[in-house]
Amino acid sequence: MKKKQRDYGLLFAILSPICSSIATIFLSGATKLLSPFVAASIGGILGGVILLVILLVSREKQILKRVSSNIKDLTAMTILRPVVGTLIFTIGLSLTDAIKAIFFTKVEPYFVLLSHWIIQKEKIKPRHVLLLAIHIVGAFLLSTGGEIGIFGKTQIGDILIILAMAIFSLSYIYGARLSRNMGARTTNAITMLAGGIILLPLVLVFSSAATISSPTGWGYFVAYVVIFNVIGLTMWYASLKNVKGWMVSALRAVGPLVGVPVALLLFNATLSAIQIIGAITVLVTSILIAREHKK
Repeated sequence: MKKKQRDYGLLFAILSPICSSIATIFLSGATKLLSPFVAASIGGILGGVILLVILLVSREKQILKRVSSNIKDLTAMTILRPVVGTLIFTIGLSLTDAIKAIFFTKVEPYFVLLSHWIIQKEKIKPRHVLLLAIHIVGAFLLSTGGEIGIFGKTQIGDILIILAMAIFSLSYIYGARLSRNMGARTTNAITMLAGGIILLPLVLVFSSAATISSPTGWGYFVAYVVIFNVIGLTMWYASLKNVKGWMVSALRAVGPLVGVPVALLLFNATLSAIQIIGAITVLVTSILIAREHKK
């Protein structure tokens, strides 16, 4: 049974970043056509409500009791991921290109390794660090084509996305505990809903009727909420029950392999030869990391 649970955790760890990368494309459109504040706040509220309805329909029991007994971890998780991290990420995404953003999120494993090394005193094997380094290089090549452009608005967006990944990395420890104690869906529902409500005043202050009147923007927004907030993020919590946080983060590198084709179809982007080499590097190292988990 334990092996079966671990295999399911590994599957969720692979499927979650695929959902995340696809959702990033839609979120990028939503932040540009609506506003990053709408995406961060209303996205959390809508996703949380959908999951709570699912929990009620499935007759999930003792939700309030589990919330009260895990309030400290829930508070920390809500601040790190749905509030601060998501807000910074959506603002960054509104400034940069969607196809670039997919790959800049792959810096997260470094931050996860660093936080686990400092906070939990986990030992990291040299070959794990090497694999992480190689697939991050691959993600960088896939993202930039090996070229660093002039510093401007898009670079500010890239930096904000990397900063958001650093903040997200701190949430893995709390996410793992909450997922085991409360369940993936309950944890996701409560933290998303709370974070969305906390950010709601920003929508009222910084968003006008003109900035939230795009039907296409709302279409992108709904697709993002369903693909990531409801499905992808729930699988992320579920994966943390059985798979180490740094490895869940490392497997995020597989996301661009699905996200890029979606971006190509929606935005007519192209990949250079160097970017294709980067994609292959990301795929190979992700497979090797998955094999390390199976040992």
